[in-house]
Amino acid sequence: MFRNNGGGFVVAEFAIALPLLILLMYGLATVSVQIFSLGKEQLADYVLEAEAQYVMEQIRQVARTAREVEISPSGGKVKFVYHVVADKKSNKIEATSVNGHYVFINNDVLETQYFMLYTKKGRTAPNLYAKRNDDGNYSTPITGDNYFGDTKVNYLKCNVDADKKLLHVSLEMESLVTERKIKLDTAVYMPNYKAGG
Repeated sequence: MFRNNGGGFVVAEFAIALPLLILLMYGLATVSVQIFSLGKEQLADYVLEAEAQYVMEQIRQVARTAREVEISPSGGKVKFVYHVVADKKSNKIEATSVNGHYVFINNDVLETQYFMLYTKKGRTAPNLYAKRNDDGNYSTPITGDNYFGDTKVNYLKCNVDADKKLLHVSLEMESLVTERKIKLDTAVYMPNYKAGG
């Protein structure tokens, strides 16, 4: 007849190993939650920085070719009238043949671009919108409403130095996740700017 005298040790080993296993699992869970939280904050800060840089780049691109700039007295709304090259679909391109080569004439047209702050219903913080017209329809903001880290625009301030043809832009944004802020300032030379339109 065969006897197993080691059966009591299995229960004792299990009684010692179970609390250690629970402690190890708790430690791993705590570290995982902290890593997830840190990653979420870093991603939110990245979104804040990326959106702020994107806004400034959009404004710079439009301002470089701006002919007119209108800034609302209350701030938060800037209208640019700027030069663009017409496309073939608009039927505004004229071409002529010179020595067998096409030369395009009258390709310069004026476009309008608005940058405006607007707080949608259900939000407490304003988003920034870039639109071709001021029709009151606010559907797709260029800041905020980001799944990875929502942001708000604290202010967008612009002023024009007409003598030097410079647009000064100041933007401050804040992450709604981390409450960190970023402020960017720039000046853009507008060679085509004409004071008073």
